Amino acid sequence: MKPQDEGESKQQDSGVQQLWYVVLCLGFLLTVGCAASVTVRPAPVVRTEPPPAVETPFELPTPVGPISAPGQVEELLPGGAIDWSGKTVRARGTGVLDPGNSNRDLAWQMAERAATIVAQRNLLEIVKGVRVDSDTRVQDFMAEHDSVYQRIEGLVKGARLRSPARYDSLGGTVEIALECDLYGEAGVANALAPLPASGPVSRDVGSGGLSLPAHEFLRQYSGLVFDGGGVGLKPALFPKLYDDSGALLLDPREYLLYAGTAGTYAVQYVGTLAQVLARPEFEQPLVLAVKEVRGKLGTDIVLARRDADNLRGMKDGLELLVETGRILVKLSR
Repeated sequence: MKPQDEGESKQQDSGVQQLWYVVLCLGFLLTVGCAASVTVRPAPVVRTEPPPAVETPFELPTPVGPISAPGQVEELLPGGAIDWSGKTVRARGTGVLDPGNSNRDLAWQMAERAATIVAQRNLLEIVKGVRVDSDTRVQDFMAEHDSVYQRIEGLVKGARLRSPARYDSLGGTVEIALECDLYGEAGVANALAPLPASGPVSRDVGSGGLSLPAHEFLRQYSGLVFDGGGVGLKPALFPKLYDDSGALLLDPREYLLYAGTAGTYAVQYVGTLAQVLARPEFEQPLVLAVKEVRGKLGTDIVLARRDADNLRGMKDGLELLVETGRILVKLSR
């Protein structure tokens, strides 16, 4: 090879090497540029504290009025009746016109007075026989506490007229009908308290004072109905509630009379479930069948274990249902 040709060959090799060097540099710069353009995202923050609790609005049950019409669940007795659905005790008395009294107006007044005395006497006897719970009647409290005896006597003397006096001019008689309440400030139940009520119980339900079982129950159900038709259950002022093992679930008398609130009623007695379901306040009640009846007077309600488990642990919820009149007992078939 000629020296000139050899020099040209070396120059060509050197140019190729320079070209490859440039290519390699450009590739390096492109790689660095791409890497620089990648966005680096920060690692997610893991919370070590629970999120703030969101309080779901909760509407407490409100008091309801009478569900069953007066006279639908009643106990007929000589001289009157205990109207458990109407929550009253009623009695009647008859006075006879004195035919020998020449002053007819005075004679009618005396006959009316005699009828009132008879009605009061009958009312007192009927009130004495009212079942308080499965162990006692009103007369038992009257015999044990003089204060109760005096309050019951005052209650009977202050009984109101059910209707105007009925005069029979042909028969010469006057009939008087009286009644008093079973519950309430001027009722039989309130007269049984050994000591005057000390004021209402403080229950801070608005700030979560209810237990969790009671809270959940009241979210689902508008009330509680015990179906006692066909088991021989007898009505009482304060029927106790048990499970089938004998555990006491609720004693409304202990709560209402000794917790300091007289209450308008402890329970409501109804004849049919239709009366309950027809009321908008009872759109979704829980209906439980009474398994059996216990107690000397046959007023204790016994539930099957499975049904009792639905109520266990919510004593405060049951008491709230008592306060608002949302515990009902169905007695007819």
